[in-house]
Amino acid sequence: MRVRYAPSPTGELHLGSLRTVIFDWLTARGAQDGVFIVRIEDTDQSRLVPGATERLLEAMRWMGITPDEGVYLDENGKLAEKGEYGPYIQSQRLSIYREQADRLVEDGHAYRCFCTPERLEQMRAEQQANHLPPRYDRQCRSLTREESDRRAAAGEPYVIRHAIPDSGEVRFVDLIRGEITFQVAILDDYVLLKSDGFPTYQLASVVDDHFMKISCVLRGEEWIPSLPKNILLYQAFGWDPPAFAHVPVILGPDGKHKLSKRDGDVAVLDYQEKGYLPEALCNVLAFLGWSPGTEEEFFSREELADRFRLEKVQKSPAVFSFERLDFVNGWYIRHLPITKFLEYLYPRWEKAELMEAGKLAHEIILPDNLDRYLMAVAGAVQERMKHFDETEALTHFFLRRPEVTPELVELIIPKKSDRAEILTMYAQTVEVLQNIGKNWTTEGLEEAVYAYIEENGYKKGEVLWPIRAALTGEPASPGAFEMLSVLGREESLVRLQSVLEVI
Repeated sequence: MRVRYAPSPTGELHLGSLRTVIFDWLTARGAQDGVFIVRIEDTDQSRLVPGATERLLEAMRWMGITPDEGVYLDENGKLAEKGEYGPYIQSQRLSIYREQADRLVEDGHAYRCFCTPERLEQMRAEQQANHLPPRYDRQCRSLTREESDRRAAAGEPYVIRHAIPDSGEVRFVDLIRGEITFQVAILDDYVLLKSDGFPTYQLASVVDDHFMKISCVLRGEEWIPSLPKNILLYQAFGWDPPAFAHVPVILGPDGKHKLSKRDGDVAVLDYQEKGYLPEALCNVLAFLGWSPGTEEEFFSREELADRFRLEKVQKSPAVFSFERLDFVNGWYIRHLPITKFLEYLYPRWEKAELMEAGKLAHEIILPDNLDRYLMAVAGAVQERMKHFDETEALTHFFLRRPEVTPELVELIIPKKSDRAEILTMYAQTVEVLQNIGKNWTTEGLEEAVYAYIEENGYKKGEVLWPIRAALTGEPASPGAFEMLSVLGREESLVRLQSVLEVI
């Protein structure tokens, strides 16, 4: 099984293309001696974006998907190639396309077209005025070989067009969609080789897939209309076509239109920046249009490769859900070893200026050495985190004291509560906490505070909420006892006392 991913370096890698990459990679990994190939289709020179190839390959490398053959990034981040069927960058294969296009002309399956851009534009305008489908009128198809050779030898610019049969039909069995039938009469004599010597997609992809021995082409369903052109071109060359599998489109969260930037679909490397794990993104995209046939939800990439089969990919569009991505990513985060989880937090703490050069950027009283304290902080938030972009929001109050402001004072008073009563309870609770000595543990804290609550007939929320708000300065945070336990006695009392002094 030899499958290829063949992107055009005209922009960033997005989720739809990444899903195709994943399906390609899983197909190769799930097959005995399968080979995953990356080929760069850069023949449309007008649309090339500098650095796009490197960004595409970097996104794949972050996802843990590396080619067995073709174009890749070396250890210095430079483009490199491996494999015996190169070059794997199409702009370096122009002589191959010219040779094969000339062969089609010699065999009568293609012809030179000398029509000027002005004539073609006039032809299209007339067709539009007469409500006819836009297509080449085949004027140059009637040229004799002698005249065609003479005009080419004289240096007259030309393109090479595929001489599509006048009638008949193309039948093909798609691995996902079953039998597909096209009427040949509706096809245009499209351009195979442009006047500048660059091939069109149709010629380049067919020639490369043949000479690179591709056995299965996976691509989006938007390419189905080009399938009859592919098949007829294979027939013109006398080559056996590979298998084709057209995967369903990915719809936006509303289930009505194709997933796009307006839905929040950013480049794949932006998901890395936002703090998503590649395992989660791979898992979510693999399930878009495919199912293992069981109730299982979470797979490693290796498990996906063992279970993935093209015949289980559905025809119908799949709906992408950002909520689902957050849920799955949270699951993978919770299953990280705590030391690995911490590795993801450090750079985000530094970016948020909460840490600098491996030390805290703000003064707090540590209950233990820094490493053990940060381990405790990580343990307090790991269950809550959906993606690492939440690092600052979920942890800043562990690494920086909240500023005592009028807003913080108001925060500690629950809505519809008696202000004086709440402030009295707060002061008394702080006194209870000050009397706790060596028993400053979650259990010891709960025992003392709950005894105070029960003795006075208060509600837990009325007592615990002001403590939590004073410690964090936030309306959402870990619980009061968890905060007290992680911060330790001295830091907790400093924060609580500083609020007590202004109320």
